[in-house]
Amino acid sequence: MINEYETQSTLNPKLWIDDQLKQAVRNGLLKIANHFYDFLEIDVKILDIILIGSNANYNWTKFSDIDLHVVVNYLKIGDNLHLVENYLYAKKSVWNANYPLTYKGMNIELYAQDSNENLHSSVGVYSVLHNKWLHQPNSHTISIDDDAIHQKAQPYEYEIDKLSESDPNLESNIKGILKRLQNLRKSGLEAEGEYSVENLAYKHLRNSGRLERLKELLRKNIMGSLSINDSVIRSLSDHISKRKTLTESDWLNIIRQTNGVEDSQGQWRHPGRCTMISGNSITMRNVLFNVLGIDDTGHMKLMHPEQDYTYPGNKVFEIPMTAQHKTWVVQLMNQIRNGADYD
Repeated sequence: MINEYETQSTLNPKLWIDDQLKQAVRNGLLKIANHFYDFLEIDVKILDIILIGSNANYNWTKFSDIDLHVVVNYLKIGDNLHLVENYLYAKKSVWNANYPLTYKGMNIELYAQDSNENLHSSVGVYSVLHNKWLHQPNSHTISIDDDAIHQKAQPYEYEIDKLSESDPNLESNIKGILKRLQNLRKSGLEAEGEYSVENLAYKHLRNSGRLERLKELLRKNIMGSLSINDSVIRSLSDHISKRKTLTESDWLNIIRQTNGVEDSQGQWRHPGRCTMISGNSITMRNVLFNVLGIDDTGHMKLMHPEQDYTYPGNKVFEIPMTAQHKTWVVQLMNQIRNGADYD
């Protein structure tokens, strides 16, 4: 255990007036916590909603997260605590991906905490539900232990371990985790230096090889988006030339290998990225570059800005004619033989 940190003289004034949580902040956190509880889809009672971490202590910085915990009894959810824990970590991961909430520049981190889990006695804990301190922090001394480090690192461990190379949103998910880890470390270093909970949690993730895994997954994902597998070229060529009709599974593989995305907004929402659009009517209004379109029947068109196009099929795969994709579009065109339906 490490003692005697340099701390702030007051609690974070963005959240607190003296040692009382601002009423508007409390109302907002309660609303968020209840939405998070509904999102968890568990049939157990909320025992408390608590605020812990740096923003419930005197070691806060501008990088500190708002650690908001919904307290429930894991044993009431299921007998297998390992499965319960993994389920709740998975739900937290999906929540973070879909609801990246912030308040005045601070990330709001939600967590379902087991009521049977004991926090270290020196950690400040404020009940947002009951609007009172469960353990009031000391402005002169902050103590931490391994349990606090483990609790901070474990949700990141779960998210990193569950990352999949086949996830079409892998790049954005990795960058989101890396950004949160960067802020986590900055917060700890600025408040307490090398021995802060946040920095020690960061080091734990680094020493376990998880940071290296993040970087390697990101590198492979970016390289995959820059170099298209020959099998993708052959598959599209055969499809266009009517030698083979691509299946739903084939299209999903092509979307993954081209780092594409399925979105009816196409180039409007994802300029310069390969997109799969449901429907056969494409408008190129406000698109600044040519786009090669291939529908699910093998019909292909080179689409120009400010024009409208209709395809005979039910969905269209778009390849933007940007510098990143021109080389493999040329390779595709060279693969095409007689039988292609091309305008």
